[in-house]
Amino acid sequence: MRNVLLMALVAAMAAVPSAGGASTLITAPATITAVTVYTDRAQVTRTATVSLKPGRQVVRIDSLPVLLQDDSVHVEAAGTARATITGIEIKRDFLPQVAEKRVKAIDNELRLLESKLGGLDAQKAGLSAQKGFVDSIRVAWGNRISQQLAVGKPTAAELGEAMGFIGTNTVKVEELGYGIEQERRSITDRIDALRRQRQEVTGSNRKELKAVEVTLATSRPGNMTLTLTGVFSRATWEPSYDLRLSPDGSRAELSYRALVRQQTGEDWNNVSLTLSTAQPEHGGAPPELHPWRVSFYRPLPRAMPAAAPRMEAGMYSMARKAIIPESIADETMAKRESAPLQTAQASSEGASIAFTIPTTVDIPSDNTQHNTLIAWEQLPVHTAYVTVPKLSQRAYLTADLVNKAVWPLLPGTVKIFSGNNFVGSAAMRQVASGETFTLPFGSDDRIVVKREELKQHAEAGLFGGNRMGYRTVVTLSNLRKTAQTITIKDQLPLAADAEINVSLEKPTLQPFSKRDDGTLTWRLTLAPGEKKELSYEIIVEYPKGRELVGL
Repeated sequence: MRNVLLMALVAAMAAVPSAGGASTLITAPATITAVTVYTDRAQVTRTATVSLKPGRQVVRIDSLPVLLQDDSVHVEAAGTARATITGIEIKRDFLPQVAEKRVKAIDNELRLLESKLGGLDAQKAGLSAQKGFVDSIRVAWGNRISQQLAVGKPTAAELGEAMGFIGTNTVKVEELGYGIEQERRSITDRIDALRRQRQEVTGSNRKELKAVEVTLATSRPGNMTLTLTGVFSRATWEPSYDLRLSPDGSRAELSYRALVRQQTGEDWNNVSLTLSTAQPEHGGAPPELHPWRVSFYRPLPRAMPAAAPRMEAGMYSMARKAIIPESIADETMAKRESAPLQTAQASSEGASIAFTIPTTVDIPSDNTQHNTLIAWEQLPVHTAYVTVPKLSQRAYLTADLVNKAVWPLLPGTVKIFSGNNFVGSAAMRQVASGETFTLPFGSDDRIVVKREELKQHAEAGLFGGNRMGYRTVVTLSNLRKTAQTITIKDQLPLAADAEINVSLEKPTLQPFSKRDDGTLTWRLTLAPGEKKELSYEIIVEYPKGRELVGL
């Protein structure tokens, strides 16, 4: 019985991998499968599949960009093998040669160009021989003509034929030679550029990369897929909008687009792309207040400067190591189609929104913008005209729109169209779901605005004060075929002294609103072809003998 138990114990111990045994290193190529882009960084997900045997094995995923943030690395494993993740390490790699593939491609192109250059030199030698042949004929003909002119030869026809032959072939040889020289110069310039590129690529003896090593203790063999996620700087996305107002102003179409760019050090090819409104740069918790202390100023007593302490060689090296980090990673870093528009799928993730693009995309690491459509919406709209005759005698069309989407509109640039006409660009503020926002749609010549102002000055008598009056007349004409509502804005001056009194007098229509900053607002509705006049006076009263500034 005791022997049976002992044999069972030995078998069980053999089934468990030894913690102190040697590890097997497996280098696993990883493929980027998904990317989530934030406003200032990106989380990249890649997968690698390996075959595991019983025992301890280290799976190494290398050639990772140096911009990988070590504290963001997360690894998951799943598959038919039974294994436990016992350790994760991030290591630095230094390649002895930079961009071997690029160097090889440059060398291949150089060999091809040098071969073409040799062919051009051969053609040039052939043309030189042809030119020598034509020159010899020209010399021989010249000697023959000199000898035969005395006896009436050659005839005019023979002479013309000779001149034509020599002239045509001379021009042909010169043109071909010029073309060859131009092509040769172009190839030579390209060869020089490629050689400079090769020197730049190979100029650095070491290129820093990173690698992640995952230690696995395997008790059952099989395949295992590792999913590695990590955050990289130098990636961003920003919203861009196209807003198109229908010709009659009854509806508006909003295209919500994302401009994505990245320079993380590796291309994103055929990846699933998600755009997040989360802002990890601001952290997850509100800032904390620290005690704010106030005290009287007490000058410190002056003292003689103390001599700098001597630092031994060992102390110097330790201080230098503490001050200068071993490595510094630079982390600073339309018109609606008739076919259906592909839009992203929006989902709520806590306090942020994530937009998942339904098809895979390619985004190279070249810092160029890549445009992708997030959503397309038809928005309720109410249009009106606004004019500020004091500053501009034009009427500007504005539209009040409602964000019907379940997600907010982020700050960005909106390109505005009225029908098929591009009006201009405006800044989009952050708009919550269900919130109303206003955008401008340019001026309209079919709403005519005219303003006249008459400045008056009057003194109220021996014991009275001074009065300064401004009489304003605003004339509005509606040349459109439909009735229009027009908002007129002006302002009262603000009195900076209690002895100054400002008032609005004799308005033909009372203002719709009056704000604390002095802004006055009127609203008029004009029928098609109708013309209306608005007049009012702004009176400023102040004590006699005082002088005003600002009028």
